[in-house]
Amino acid sequence: MKKWVWVYIAGFIALTGADFASTILGIAAGASEFNHTLATSGGDLKIAQFLLLNAAMLAFTSFMLIWAWRNRLRINTEYISRPERAMFNWIYLNPFSERNVPKSAFHYLALAPGMLLIKIVVSFNNSLISFGQPDFLTPVASAIFTFIQGPLAYWTLICVLFLPIWWLSLRLAAAFVRASSKSVEQLPVPLA
Repeated sequence: MKKWVWVYIAGFIALTGADFASTILGIAAGASEFNHTLATSGGDLKIAQFLLLNAAMLAFTSFMLIWAWRNRLRINTEYISRPERAMFNWIYLNPFSERNVPKSAFHYLALAPGMLLIKIVVSFNNSLISFGQPDFLTPVASAIFTFIQGPLAYWTLICVLFLPIWWLSLRLAAAFVRASSKSVEQLPVPLA
């Protein structure tokens, strides 16, 4: 597992760099930062805040990935065979409680690939903007803005973007747990 945590950390850092560079290039091409917590009043990116937020996300998700991996044998087997059943039951206050670990460990295993996939989508979208090409998130954001304004519009877009990514992340986490349990089963059993 140690190597997968390092792969995740390296991927997160690389994709944060891609997100940062593509955001700066997109702003230079005339776009403005859409995330209200990271945007200046002029639509530029608050760089220090961007870096701090991503450092905090990396620390939290890495810690939770390690914790979830250590608790993978406690994951409800129903989620491993049918990961979509874990899609909407992620609201709980304490992921570490005995009652929640069978689902929270699975959710936090899925969070790592989810973070990477979101960063890929955002970086790709920002790159399209920076090269003057039509992107796919601006029309969705514009449609949301016809009904909702302000920070709620941003969080609505995040939900629209996150749901298919979350579905895919749960499937990836289930496949990873299945593959790891098969490799454990194939280890030779020492004779007493």
